[in-house]
Amino acid sequence: MDQTWLVALAVGLGALAQSVSGIGFTLVSGPLLVAALGPADGVRLAVVLSLLVNVVVLTRTARHADLRDALLLLVPAVLATPVLVRLLRGVPERAAEALAGAATVLGATALASGWRWRAAGGRTGAVAAGVVSAGMNVMAGVGGPAVALYAVAARWPASALRSTGQVYFLVLNLVALASLGLPAVSTGLAAGCVVALAVGLLLGAVVALRVQEHAARRVTLLLAGTGGLVVLLGAVFGGDP
Repeated sequence: MDQTWLVALAVGLGALAQSVSGIGFTLVSGPLLVAALGPADGVRLAVVLSLLVNVVVLTRTARHADLRDALLLLVPAVLATPVLVRLLRGVPERAAEALAGAATVLGATALASGWRWRAAGGRTGAVAAGVVSAGMNVMAGVGGPAVALYAVAARWPASALRSTGQVYFLVLNLVALASLGLPAVSTGLAAGCVVALAVGLLLGAVVALRVQEHAARRVTLLLAGTGGLVVLLGAVFGGDP
């Protein structure tokens, strides 16, 4: 399959998952972007497109956001991001792909398992979640699972990830983009991604009216875990690049 079509498919599937289930844009698209573009540009493109998703979601939910809760996570995440980018800069491409795949599988598995750690809902838990989220974001563009697990422990209302969480991810992605730099992709590929993103979000809004959210989340996490596993196995057992 032509690279442009593979990337557009990854973005469209991620946007569809996000629109239907409320989670999963980078969990689904991230591993496929890494597989198509490599870990450096794959993660950078995932971060740029995530910013667009953040803005779209916040146009509908910003008034419900709790800035104090967002800041508890943002302070450690923002401080950790440039440090983590520097530490990971010298990692070989094959190892970086393996880290991206493993981060995606771990995040999808943790969310799918329904794992709970109530004691992690305080300030210490917020610091840990922010740092882990920042690390997974710069490795694979998937900073969401750590925040989702923290939100459960902190007893955030169900709607909080769509408002407070998007404020957090908007700022985190801006910091990550400043630290990582822009992806080196063609204008045509970038335009195709924007079109695929819009189509996926609009199609997802229609599909969401016809499926139950918990079922959509299970499918989203299954797709994410499968994609992450493919990237991980390809990095570990694949031939020489």
